[in-house]
Amino acid sequence: MMRILLGVVLGIALGWVATSAAVLTYGMMARVSQAEGAFAMGAIFLIGPLGGVVGAIAGGIVGARWARRARAR
Repeated sequence: MMRILLGVVLGIALGWVATSAAVLTYGMMARVSQAEGAFAMGAIFLIGPLGGVVGAIAGGIVGARWARRARAR
């Protein structure tokens, strides 16, 4: 159970950070206007949590596999 929880927590954190960084990088490459900071706030507070949810699901699946393999040993 702890391995699944660890996978979910790490998935949320890493998914949020990776998604936000990818969107901000895309915005810089596409030369999106940063005058008011709206794009950066949208990337971090709107799109980042979506990546966190996907990361939590993926982390839970990986954690479950990790726990299942540990029990099989």
